[in-house]
Amino acid sequence: MLDDLVLPEVDPSTPIDEVIKMITSPGTPFVTEKTVINGVEQTVFSNQPQNLRDLFMMFAAHGDKEFMVYKDTRLTFAQTIAKASQFAQALKDDFGVQKGDRVAIAMRNYPEWPIAFMGIVAAGGVAVLMNAWWKSDELSWALDNCGAELMVSDAPRAALVTDKIKDGSLRAIIARDSFDAQNGVSDFDAACEGKKPMVWPEVPFDKSDVAMMLYTSGSTGFPKGAPSTHQAVIGVIFTWITIALSMKMLGRTNPDPDHQPVMMVAVPFFHVTGLLPVTLVSAAIGRKIVILHKWDVEDAFRHIEAEGVTSFTGVPTMSYELAASPLRENYDVSTLADLGGGGAARPPEHVALIKKTYPNSNPGIGYGLTETNAMGAMLAGPEYEQRPNSVGRATPPLIELQIADGAGNNLPTGERGEICIKSSMNITEYWNNPEATERAFVNGWFRTGDVGYMDEEGYVYIVDRLKDIIIRGGENISSLEVEAVLHGINGVNDVMVFSLPDEVLGEIVGAVVVVPDDDLTNEKILAIAGSQLAKFKLPTKLWRVKEPLPLIASGKIDRKGIKTHYQDLYRSELEEE
Repeated sequence: MLDDLVLPEVDPSTPIDEVIKMITSPGTPFVTEKTVINGVEQTVFSNQPQNLRDLFMMFAAHGDKEFMVYKDTRLTFAQTIAKASQFAQALKDDFGVQKGDRVAIAMRNYPEWPIAFMGIVAAGGVAVLMNAWWKSDELSWALDNCGAELMVSDAPRAALVTDKIKDGSLRAIIARDSFDAQNGVSDFDAACEGKKPMVWPEVPFDKSDVAMMLYTSGSTGFPKGAPSTHQAVIGVIFTWITIALSMKMLGRTNPDPDHQPVMMVAVPFFHVTGLLPVTLVSAAIGRKIVILHKWDVEDAFRHIEAEGVTSFTGVPTMSYELAASPLRENYDVSTLADLGGGGAARPPEHVALIKKTYPNSNPGIGYGLTETNAMGAMLAGPEYEQRPNSVGRATPPLIELQIADGAGNNLPTGERGEICIKSSMNITEYWNNPEATERAFVNGWFRTGDVGYMDEEGYVYIVDRLKDIIIRGGENISSLEVEAVLHGINGVNDVMVFSLPDEVLGEIVGAVVVVPDDDLTNEKILAIAGSQLAKFKLPTKLWRVKEPLPLIASGKIDRKGIKTHYQDLYRSELEEE
């Protein structure tokens, strides 16, 4: 799809955003234009497909090249799109999916996950991405919130909502795993049998139709549905295509026309990063993805050697392990050229270590949120090495960034304020939550809750967060959600949850609980909380106290003082070890 483009030569030192401006200038296939979306002027690609189904057929142009590898399963691009079209037919003809119906996806990273996503969207449904680490209560709440009556899942996730399946409020299509036959449960492969490949259901699409919805943790303690349109998602894919072309023009990719890049996948598909820049962008540019069963650094090294992995994008802790682990010496990892990161801050020391360990690599960082479909700012190559504390400049050509004060006014260069992002790739609302929508979206600008500043060259630096969110290895955790569960434990009088610094994960969950009874131990508290919360949300460090938590003059808990005290205490404990 991209191999036939004639690209001009550029100086390798040219900033990447300047190269993207060339690629998107008038007269090129990726030219942009202004349009009005929901009353706000936005920039869009003039020639992008009108819906994702048409984009999926562009993926099929890569034909018999391998696309997905998982254990013994190896699927070509053609096989993947063929199966997606069969599944789309089954959803419409046999399961009655109508345009706009929400269909949930709840499973670990299997090849069936992207196939299910494409099938749902092509059938006119809205693919709702469920966190595969959620427990029963969390999954049930999200299913009720989005109104999904059909779920594509693996067997363990289906088992979490057995009650819904038994009472008839939910049907499940089980992929890959074996399961006990029962009413309301179907097999994924069997559903596709007998359907003609490369034939899509007849569905009228509009570019403003919602294609997918993710859930994002917020400071309210409850996840918020973040729906995205076909136009927004395709805009993301086209933006990343221009990035890939610019990297090629800068000489940062293999010049061999027969070379196929290979990306190792360890981030979950239900994350916006795992779905868009990793999976769908790979499908667009002909890149093979190698899916890990779970993150294990030695297993990652084995796959890099066996599959010739050229790129990896994950939370910064993963790329740190790839650079720091001595196990690397046991494998040939010479093909690995690009190590991207996102979802959390990467310490500058990690950037230097990656470059030292992989001297021919292009380390990179991206800044974005679920609400912006992972788009915002980016930084890679020499520019990143020179500014390891920055997240980069606004990603061209569709992104606008500003640093704003509390009233939404743009602040001068160097002043700290809230980072705001304007783009046609943003979601435009939270699902059935007008109050949260009004707070977060102002005149087309999304208020990220992150505090930062912009230098005179347009590079953005993040210094703080306004929201009560803990980012543990790329996973967003609402401190208020964890507090609500701990508060509900009999014998816990008060609680506060906060972030603690961690060298590997960036942040971990810390908590102080007021517990007068010595019999309610840390182990008991965590065991009770673990029955309601996913494991990654549980406090790693838990302090029990008997005295009430300190208050400020207004009578509220002194959250800032408590957080500072326990962060200092935690650092002191680490120094003593």
